Amino acid sequence: MTPGIHSQAGPTRPPTISAIVPVRNGIRDLPSCLGALMDSDWPLHEVIVVDDASTDDTAALAESLGARVLRLERNRGPAFARNRGAQVATGDVFFFTDADVTVHRDTVGAAVQAFCDDPGLAAVIGSYDENPASPGFVAQYKNLFHHWVHQHAKTEASTFWTGCGAIRSNVFLALGGFHEGYPKPSIEDIELGFRLRGRGHRIRLEKRMLATHSKRWRLWNLIRTDVFLRGVPWIALMLRDKRAPEDLNLSRASKIATIFAGLFALSFLTVLVRGMFVPASLVALLPTLGMLAGTLLAQHLATHTTEVHTGPGRGALALGATLLLPALAFALAPDPLGLVPLALWLLTAATHPDLYAFFAARRGVAFAVGAAPLHVIFQWCCAASVPLGILAHMRDRKAVQRGRCAPALRELAPLEPKIDRNGRSARPEGIRV
Repeated sequence: MTPGIHSQAGPTRPPTISAIVPVRNGIRDLPSCLGALMDSDWPLHEVIVVDDASTDDTAALAESLGARVLRLERNRGPAFARNRGAQVATGDVFFFTDADVTVHRDTVGAAVQAFCDDPGLAAVIGSYDENPASPGFVAQYKNLFHHWVHQHAKTEASTFWTGCGAIRSNVFLALGGFHEGYPKPSIEDIELGFRLRGRGHRIRLEKRMLATHSKRWRLWNLIRTDVFLRGVPWIALMLRDKRAPEDLNLSRASKIATIFAGLFALSFLTVLVRGMFVPASLVALLPTLGMLAGTLLAQHLATHTTEVHTGPGRGALALGATLLLPALAFALAPDPLGLVPLALWLLTAATHPDLYAFFAARRGVAFAVGAAPLHVIFQWCCAASVPLGILAHMRDRKAVQRGRCAPALRELAPLEPKIDRNGRSARPEGIRV
């Protein structure tokens, strides 16, 4: 794609793009991120890296790679960092991405095309691709799941996304930018999307806007993120705005899966508690543990191979073990109560047959089988987030009443661009250059 883009309504001047990247200690991933932005098939007006008080040489590396670098004096989180970058940016559109994300060569151009085709569009977001950089099973599951969710979501989006998202600069500044009541990487982009839609602005999910994610997920980090950094504040946000759009992770199927997963956990604990008083009854857990053993074997088979797509032999072994082990366990200890958690686990999986079909098509049957316990854990995280989110909403409301900047504060003051009288961007407060 080259400058002079044509919209469906005829020739139009394309917007200038300011790419803004927050980063903290990002030496490992930043070269790939900035290299992809610089190599974009649509020329960027500027690339601004906001160094969030890194303790390594991230800032110097960013400068050597050709970016303009702002240095925060202390760690303030990505919402604050992005806002400071936006205040000195001079493009018509702000393109946000993260330091561990590598955009495809045509991604920025796809965003420009969306704005040219629809002058009334306020923002556009994309999706991770289906080739995450980290080979670990948890990272593959998490990033592929994210890709599937976005690719199956509504085109008219209800949220913004900073992994790969663009927004008109005048709209962003007028809304006050990202909510700085989120001091850690959280749902500041989702919250911005809620305010955008609340003001009548439109957001498009452009599924051609793709990017590769390099995050190296671990199980505990995934649980911590899905509960405390995403699930809990997302519930609080929906309570604040009194709306829950049926899209992305809030689809009807996801809500049903969360109910089944919660009942599965409750039934498993019931059998476990009964076993404390009647130890012999613990054999009722064997069918569920047998299925778990089968899925863990599937993860091993999917991970320990040089092939991206596991072959039919490994898939047959994984699926056979996952079905045979619980059946064998029940035959040895036929306690009907043991079928309850097993059935609820299967019902949880049955809510997303198209997701498991996607996993099987992209990574093989062994991967799809191995993903089952991780997806149950994700649904547990969703269930646990509901009561915790209610408490967080109550806490945030009290914080706002005391004059603090908390996510319950819905209206933000506009962000003032820091531009000098010659039209050049100046240094915002709290920035070293």
